[in-house]
Amino acid sequence: MKPLPWRLSAVVVPLLVASLLQAVPASADDAPPSGYPSWAEVQQAQGNEAAASAEVARINQLLVGLQQKSGELGAAAIKAGTEYAKAHEALVHQQEVTQKLVEASQQARAKADSLKKATSSLVVKAYESGGFDPGPWSLANAAVEPDNLQSYALLNRVLDRTAKLHADALSAAQASAAATAQEQAARDVLAQLDSDAAAKAQTAESARRAAEDSVAATEGQRTTLVAQLASLTSTSAAVAEKYQEGQVALAAYEAAQEAKREAAQRQAEAAAAEANRQAQQAQQSQQPISSGLGGGGTGSGSRGGGGGSVVNDPAGARQYASSRLGAYGWGQEQMQCLSQLWTQESSWMTDATNPSSGAYGVAQALPPDKYYSAGSDWLSNYRTQIDWGLGYIRDRYGSPCNAWQHEMGFNWY
Repeated sequence: MKPLPWRLSAVVVPLLVASLLQAVPASADDAPPSGYPSWAEVQQAQGNEAAASAEVARINQLLVGLQQKSGELGAAAIKAGTEYAKAHEALVHQQEVTQKLVEASQQARAKADSLKKATSSLVVKAYESGGFDPGPWSLANAAVEPDNLQSYALLNRVLDRTAKLHADALSAAQASAAATAQEQAARDVLAQLDSDAAAKAQTAESARRAAEDSVAATEGQRTTLVAQLASLTSTSAAVAEKYQEGQVALAAYEAAQEAKREAAQRQAEAAAAEANRQAQQAQQSQQPISSGLGGGGTGSGSRGGGGGSVVNDPAGARQYASSRLGAYGWGQEQMQCLSQLWTQESSWMTDATNPSSGAYGVAQALPPDKYYSAGSDWLSNYRTQIDWGLGYIRDRYGSPCNAWQHEMGFNWY
């Protein structure tokens, strides 16, 4: 490329710098991170969690009340059942007493009827025969003389005694019937009480079961809400975590963009310096030579086997090394290790020289002429040095990150 005249450099160099600063290539990696939740979404998730928590607290309070009510209804059911059992027991006992009185009344009535029939038969027989056979009455009437048994007065006494026995039998039967009627009335009352107690017991038991069902239903609702709350809590935490990840990713993106802008600035400055140098060389070539020195020897380093001035361009060297990683089977994740390695070794300077060992160049080859296998311009061309250095790292360490690990452990690689 023909050097620019000095007069044009004042115009071309600023334009070149501006174009390089604007020439940072756009790619998918340059897009800001997306897909992360916003702060409003984090607040919404936290609000949903708080609402679910409040609902669970309300259900828990309701459940405590229902459980207390269920306990009270259960106690009432037990009390009603106890009262029913006592009423039923009294009814059964009264039925037994009544049954015994009924049997005694029936026996008394049967005895009265038998006495009545016997007395009637005795009177008829005495009247018809004109006499009286004491028969079964002899013991009861032992004071009566046998000769007087057929007398009318004796007959009257027998009849009176018989009538009294009959009257006593009738009275006993009537008393028994009255007692039976009273007992029957009492039994009817007890039966009604028994029925009422049974109804109360059944109502109390139904209320208890309904309360238990309500408690079970509410408990099921509480379980569901607790599960929902756990899910919402997990979701809220996940949204908040993703939001923080997004903030970290955004910060990393902005740092990367700033690094690219700085690299572009350095590249533009290096290009401007090179353009100025070429313009100065062009100006010098147009002036008369006033000494025996040759022109163009303005580089900071020595000339190598391929000749040419040393170009120190750390930003350009890094960019070239990054573009060559794929040729050696590595991904861009190795660039950070390589950058740290050669920054420590040479600061990516083409003419970097170790005063103690004599190692030279970006990759610090020792002895320096090892670079020659990569190109004769190794003394001044950082590209040649980088190609040799990448091959050395591959053959000896396998990857830049492995070489960097060795560097950190032994301070050489």
